[in-house]
Amino acid sequence: MILAAAAAIMGAAVGAAITWRLGRPSRELAAQVSHTQQHLAKLEDEYSRWEMVRHLAPRTFLQGEPPETQEVVLESEDEFRITSVAYLTGSGRPVVTQPIDLRGRRVAHAVDDQYVRAVLRMESNPWDGSGTVQLRFRAILGDLEKDIVFVASVLPEFRLGPAGRMMEYRRVVDPRAVPSASAMVN
Repeated sequence: MILAAAAAIMGAAVGAAITWRLGRPSRELAAQVSHTQQHLAKLEDEYSRWEMVRHLAPRTFLQGEPPETQEVVLESEDEFRITSVAYLTGSGRPVVTQPIDLRGRRVAHAVDDQYVRAVLRMESNPWDGSGTVQLRFRAILGDLEKDIVFVASVLPEFRLGPAGRMMEYRRVVDPRAVPSASAMVN
């Protein structure tokens, strides 16, 4: 009787151990699936947020001609806010960051010639003084923050100014608006 009870307990223990051992990969797989589903849900949520930001991100363009002020204009279908602008070299090295507070669906930021000069002092073509400047705007769209980078070429120009004096200007040019050489050939 004792032997039968011991055999029954031993059989139950061995059966439980075998069941536990056989079920272990299933439990591990279930845990991995659960973790993967949580990670996927998080990525889908992030993707939808960034898709919204991409859709709402302001479009940029340049307006104005030297010697008058040139401005970078940012436009969007929804209202947004610009909190700062950073002037960067063509390779992306920061030169100066300027805090600003612009709001609306359309905002214009005047390109500051002293900051453009500072960028060109750090990185420009030694032969003609031209170079590339990047303006990185920090935008807030709803509860999301996004950097909007406007890349422009800078070309020095010399014009006759008041009293016949030679004046130097820096023309900021949007490379997207410059016609290509193939379009100019007829």
